[in-house]
Amino acid sequence: MDVVSQWLAVALALLSALCLAVGTQKQGSAVADRTHGRLTPRALMTLLGNHRWLLGLGLLGLGTALNVAALGLATVTVVQPIGVVALVITTLLHARHRRLRINRRTWAAIGLCTAGGAVFVTCAVAATDPAHGISAWAERTVVVMLVVLVCVLGVAAALFRHGLGGTFYVVAAGILYGFVAVLVRLTITRIQGSAGGPLDDVNWLAIGAAAVAAALGGWFLQTAFASGPPDLVIAGLTVIDPMVGVLLGLLVLGEAGPGFSVLTGVLMTLAGGVAIVGVAVLSQHHPEVLARRAELAHRDRHAPSRPGP
Repeated sequence: MDVVSQWLAVALALLSALCLAVGTQKQGSAVADRTHGRLTPRALMTLLGNHRWLLGLGLLGLGTALNVAALGLATVTVVQPIGVVALVITTLLHARHRRLRINRRTWAAIGLCTAGGAVFVTCAVAATDPAHGISAWAERTVVVMLVVLVCVLGVAAALFRHGLGGTFYVVAAGILYGFVAVLVRLTITRIQGSAGGPLDDVNWLAIGAAAVAAALGGWFLQTAFASGPPDLVIAGLTVIDPMVGVLLGLLVLGEAGPGFSVLTGVLMTLAGGVAIVGVAVLSQHHPEVLARRAELAHRDRHAPSRPGP
């Protein structure tokens, strides 16, 4: 039954990835059309009346619900890496929407991300113990780490908002969502194992920390949409989010099962490295990134020269 549950979780995670991909493309294109490289609270308020943005929000909500259902059946280590499928779908949808021609290096980058993610999830399924119980100490450790992280990232975004690029917001959102996924999994496990009422053993501090982190991650995500193509944003998220979840699952929550070995760890590390290289290649050679770079170079060449002192 445990194997069946894990593969059912994989199926739900795939459906979640589909919803997240379409929702990301819809929201990303809506944000890019309404902003000029930087998201402001006023611009966000105007997006609340944009039907495309609201459709994307609904799809992201559905994708999140499916992901939560998957986390109720399998560990974070199994569920989170599957989100890399969203990268392929988002890239194809965005290229069609913008009428972009996907170049060879972009396809190569997508291949690296997908191959790395596939190997990663295969190793994760074999290496984790879905029946492993999580200690209260481990849960408190994750909550404390997240509270510190929210404070650090929130302060950094407030103090240096004019000097931070899209990469910061993608990485920050991916890290926060990785922690949120872990806390969602822990909350579901507590509810399923409660001897009394379903809410008797719920850690409300964990829920509160996850809610704040999800809200801050959502702002970071919308800001990233304003400064880069949605497929590049989803590429960063689908690599960073699962890596954070897996590291927390293996190192803090102790989800490593008897199938975890040194060889498995090496394979997962190499697969993660391949996926990161794919994101790096995509960030440099995506057709929309190249077009923006060429536009900026053209502006610099034709900008009026300033008189000397």
